[in-house]
Amino acid sequence: MSIRTLWDRLTRGTRWSWIDDRFRDALPDDFDAAAMAMESRDRLHAKQGRSTARFVFHEGERRVSIYLKRHFRLPWTARIAATLDPGGRHSPGAAEWAHLERARALGVAVPEVVAVGERVGPWGGLQGYLAVAELPGRELNEVLPGLRDALDPEAFAALKRRIVPEMARMAATLHRARAFHKDLYLCHFFIDLEKLARDPRDVSLTLIDLHRLREHRLFADRWRWKDLGQLLYSIEGVAGVEPRDVLRFWRRYRREAGLKRPDWHARMIRIKAARYAGHNDRKSLPPSRGKTDREAAG
Repeated sequence: MSIRTLWDRLTRGTRWSWIDDRFRDALPDDFDAAAMAMESRDRLHAKQGRSTARFVFHEGERRVSIYLKRHFRLPWTARIAATLDPGGRHSPGAAEWAHLERARALGVAVPEVVAVGERVGPWGGLQGYLAVAELPGRELNEVLPGLRDALDPEAFAALKRRIVPEMARMAATLHRARAFHKDLYLCHFFIDLEKLARDPRDVSLTLIDLHRLREHRLFADRWRWKDLGQLLYSIEGVAGVEPRDVLRFWRRYRREAGLKRPDWHARMIRIKAARYAGHNDRKSLPPSRGKTDREAAG
């Protein structure tokens, strides 16, 4: 990275990047230079100045599949901050990189970061990208109904007895460190189906989409309730999820998190979940009567 002077950053711009050496040989030599311009229609999601798409690269016998998140237009506050402090993490991709490594250091399995970078300037410009390795699995909300149908009841119940405590451990590990996901829906827990096929006892979960992760030392319980309220809301209607699974999760979570007054916390979590459900029901109302996710969740 070339920081240059403030005047150089303002008039000519600069950029920085990091690429994991484990993936470098499988990526194009000009990956960083081309990252913001590469095109893919594979699982492309694009809106409001940002995009996510899947890319697959081959180099000899080496193959790497990544999801590339890019932000092309960012708020002026972030652009000014990056111009003044180009060594910071001002784009969402660079910030999520820090969040992923924070969660990994705590012992929570998260996607492997392949590469990350920012373009700072000229004239207050800011763009950034984050490339993460594709996970060999699927979201729990999609997997559980199929597993329920494919397995006999005893085998499915035994599988959930391994999945649910691990979910609770992951959530409690973050929360003990006062780190909160802020998007803790069931769909953000991935399960490795390849490992599961080889050994039904091998439950490997990965937590994804940590772009909103934040530490809150003050009023931490408020963010705990929101995280767990989101998770409770997101299991509603998922085939294969039963009340006993919720109870099993709660017993493990409150022990791992060292909660005092667990009944009070449980009540607040149920209130948060009900607010998310109420907001979802109001989506069909005229815009003037609806609320945003943040307003609905309190």
